Amino acid sequence: MPIKPSLPVPNRSHPDHVESRRSQRLLFLAGLFGLLLNFPLLAVFDHDGRVGGVPVLYLYMLLTWILLVGLTAWLVRRTNE
Repeated sequence: MPIKPSLPVPNRSHPDHVESRRSQRLLFLAGLFGLLLNFPLLAVFDHDGRVGGVPVLYLYMLLTWILLVGLTAWLVRRTNE
């Protein structure tokens, strides 16, 4: 009786797989921040309130932008596992 050859196990740390997951995460991040910096949420923060003398809308946009830059840098510079 012939022995059936086993199928190769996919290597999860293959560079193409890592780059594919990274690009998917960056695309998700772009979509998420596209929603966070769009009209419905901006309208929530568009009022006369101030935090430390800074309008709430400006503070929201600044903090969201800083978070976007930080998360993008973290995803891009992350070492391959």
